[in-house]
Amino acid sequence: MARYSKETEKNFILTLTILFVGLTIFVTKDIFSVIIYSAILAYFLYPLHNYFMQHFNKNRLCALLTLTTATIGLFLPLGLLFFFLILSVLKLIVQYQEYIKNPESLNAFFSSFLEDLTNSSTLTNFDYSQVITSSVKFIVNYAQNFFSSIPIFFFYFFVTLFITYYLLVHNKTIFKTINEYLPLSLKKQNEITRNIQRNLKVLFKGYFLTGIIQTAVALIGYIIFGVPNLLVMTFITLLVSLIPYLGTPLVWVPVSFYLFLVGSTLDGIGLLIYGIVVISMVDNFVRPILMSNKDTISPPLVFIGFVGGMFAFGLEGLILGPIIISITAIFLKYLSEYYLRSET
Repeated sequence: MARYSKETEKNFILTLTILFVGLTIFVTKDIFSVIIYSAILAYFLYPLHNYFMQHFNKNRLCALLTLTTATIGLFLPLGLLFFFLILSVLKLIVQYQEYIKNPESLNAFFSSFLEDLTNSSTLTNFDYSQVITSSVKFIVNYAQNFFSSIPIFFFYFFVTLFITYYLLVHNKTIFKTINEYLPLSLKKQNEITRNIQRNLKVLFKGYFLTGIIQTAVALIGYIIFGVPNLLVMTFITLLVSLIPYLGTPLVWVPVSFYLFLVGSTLDGIGLLIYGIVVISMVDNFVRPILMSNKDTISPPLVFIGFVGGMFAFGLEGLILGPIIISITAIFLKYLSEYYLRSET
């Protein structure tokens, strides 16, 4: 029987490892985002899982209770809201179908609107019909894709719950295994993990949660001042509230001017004042409460994460993008420290 050196065995195992890691990436590439979402979901559901463990002390039962509570209390209402949102958008398209089919009347409408708004005819020569028609086609295609992908969505949803369940049940074993295989000291692993957790908390408390609160406050104003297409306006407000620098004024300022121009002068002025005084107050008061002075992520990086993530992954990129960018910034920081240390 042939004998092989330790170096030959090591190279053989390394080759097989690289081969099967590549095959594993190929197998899991279509559900990679699902795995990431499951990990994030398990992280944020862990306190709830811990709460059930204190009362029942049965790991699997507590994981099931955690996922059931999250599904009934969060995912089911969000799914219904998104379904009705798509229906509202389609209804809006049907409502303005006459303008969409008649580009000349659409141009005349927007030209007149902007001329009244700016008191100038400078913007009246632009062909607005193409922009609006392209936007409408995008929305219609997105709605069609949404309805056609409902079965796939439910499949991915149950896969996410399944992976999250096992992450909650076996979290200690998983972390122990990761600690053993990573070529980092336990101290360095804990340090990096703490930094990632801190950044995730900043993102979700300082941006996502603040955006949700700001949207809820804006929704109250929309109801009070009779903003049309309430569900669509609220959803758009939620999306832009997540983006640093721009935020909710991108919605409530144009809507205020729209109400003013269509004759609802008091409602338009009221919404504008409400936006300046109340909605903007969330940024000035609520965000500092949710974030301490030490917990900061560069807003330009978050902005790049939101925009780049949306282009790369679609709507889900609004969550994935900033997370990827913030974690990348952490590793770049550690990498630069190692290089600086090696030079000295």
